[in-house]
Amino acid sequence: MIDVKQIGSYFLQQPEVAAWPALIEVWHHYAQNSRSSRLPELACRAVGGDEEKVVPLMTAVACCHISIVLVDDILDDDPKGLYRRFGAGVAANFGLAFQSVAYRIVSEMGLETAVQQQLLAELIHLNLKTAYGQHLDVQETMSEDHYWATVEAKSTPFYGAGFFLGALVGGADESLAYQLRQFGRIIGKIIQVSDDLADVYKTPASPDWQRGSGNLAILYARLADHPDQQRFAALLPQVNDLSSLEEAQQILLQSGAVSYCIYHLLQQAREARALLDECELAQPELLQQFLAERISHLFDLMEASNMPLPVELAAELLG
Repeated sequence: MIDVKQIGSYFLQQPEVAAWPALIEVWHHYAQNSRSSRLPELACRAVGGDEEKVVPLMTAVACCHISIVLVDDILDDDPKGLYRRFGAGVAANFGLAFQSVAYRIVSEMGLETAVQQQLLAELIHLNLKTAYGQHLDVQETMSEDHYWATVEAKSTPFYGAGFFLGALVGGADESLAYQLRQFGRIIGKIIQVSDDLADVYKTPASPDWQRGSGNLAILYARLADHPDQQRFAALLPQVNDLSSLEEAQQILLQSGAVSYCIYHLLQQAREARALLDECELAQPELLQQFLAERISHLFDLMEASNMPLPVELAAELLG
């Protein structure tokens, strides 16, 4: 496994970065605990490639992730966002810097021209598509179609790009690289729906309750026809009160909102497993385990909320 210090070295050796201490501080704030930068390494190992070759890509992916989080926290008015310390303008400017560093690192990898162009094109797609998804996410459009369009744009390109980049540098042919890109995009959907469920059962109330069109469970409870629909709507402005939050959370369970999210997770897990079965991988178990890990924390959430999953459903989710 690549050491996190190896990844940081590609970032820190950029001359502009060395002269910008605040940027280094932001890097250390996010990169030390980020698992997202591991996606290219995982894909490279799965296709049988030399993982040392993906270290620059891991740095570039980490930079893209940091730029996305910096801006996303501003748009979401996240109380834990780093912009609270630096200010929104400064944090947004940091986001531009991290994105630029990502492009430079890839452009200096010294790969075959055609491959390098593919890598840069994928990074451009990742950042542009995600920006569009973040734009959709702040629109108060109450429809499930809008929700899935937002997820497709905002939540899936990063994971798709991470796997695609690693597979390509790992020596996979283009067909396999695109299969793993699709696998990553499904993973993005799984993570989004799992996060939706996790966020609605946090105490105190997470920011998702204030912008419920971006959370599948809340959206279902607001739009679906069920006996507590009006009561749920009345509780939404009051969820900062613990008793109101608990009642709203109970309605999510009673209305079928939780089951609806689990249904989508099940469908996505099936799709991801079927896709992996089609891929000719040197180490398929790596991605099978990765998929299982993305699902497993859902069990902890359900158990903590006194909603254990049926044994047969848990077995199917994990495959």
